[in-house]
Amino acid sequence: MVALAATGALIVGGGAATMVGAGNAAPLPELPGVPALPGVGTTYVTPEDELAPFTTLDTRPPGTAAVDDEFGAPTGGGEASLHLETPDDAAKASIVSREDAGTPLAEWIPTAAYSAYQGAAESAVQFPSLQLIVDFNGAAEGGFSTLTYEPAYNAVSTAPGQWNRYQAGAGDWCSTRAIPGVIEESQRSCSGGGDKPLAEYITAQPDIIVNGVVVNQGSGNPGLDAAVDLVSTPSTTYDFELTEPEVPGTDPCEEPTVPGLPGEGGENGGGNGGGTGGANDGHEDGGKDEPEGHAPNAGHEKPDNGHGEGGQEQPGHEQPGDGGHEPPMCAGS
Repeated sequence: MVALAATGALIVGGGAATMVGAGNAAPLPELPGVPALPGVGTTYVTPEDELAPFTTLDTRPPGTAAVDDEFGAPTGGGEASLHLETPDDAAKASIVSREDAGTPLAEWIPTAAYSAYQGAAESAVQFPSLQLIVDFNGAAEGGFSTLTYEPAYNAVSTAPGQWNRYQAGAGDWCSTRAIPGVIEESQRSCSGGGDKPLAEYITAQPDIIVNGVVVNQGSGNPGLDAAVDLVSTPSTTYDFELTEPEVPGTDPCEEPTVPGLPGEGGENGGGNGGGTGGANDGHEDGGKDEPEGHAPNAGHEKPDNGHGEGGQEQPGHEQPGDGGHEPPMCAGS
């Protein structure tokens, strides 16, 4: 799993990388003839990392949650997705990420979203849901509840056999517990008009915070075979993939290229006035400059710290400005 920031800034710890300062950005659009870059603000979730930062929350056999490419992925979502199956009434599959724990619920209104696909279902309107684990009364005792967004309780597409994008933060949510001022005991779990917009929860409980985001396919959904991808939060968008996509520009042997301009022939452009090709279709590393080989010391002289033997140059002689490290051996060098 890796998170890519617009600034290139990464904070790495515990085998995971967290995006800094990019917010909930959408994947970059594809350009004709140019390989698509990974989405800015995207966190890749793979089997290799055991779906980190997600962990199993409440998966009951024979329910399963696993990454595969059976239903492909939505536009901008790579090649795979999180495949959820609940063959019978008792089955359940759910995973949780707590990376955004402590964020105000208000931050989820413009950002909470996910894409879902229904491959088969006994009930045509059933789809996986998005859930938020909340604490609505701050430091006071209690306050736990789970808010649930379900497409069936919102005026959105529930078309099977296609990827549907749900802007959940702008929709209606149900609560598993009564919440003073907004959800009465009789309105729990969407009963009696218990599906309400997030703004109403905030009005009733201004200190309400989110401590986890859950991808859930609950019990009572027999025969539901579905998938989820591109789960958006205030800090990132989770993209489920079989393997982490290679990020252009991270290979030390890759030479950055600049796309040929109209009227200029690149290496593959043929020089015919219409070439726009380069060795790699003209993609650079997201605006970063990669070294193409250092000139000796860029004109500076550097002593060898007193090591005069072993074939090294004596103080006062020019040395390569690479800190004494050999460049990587690349094919064709």
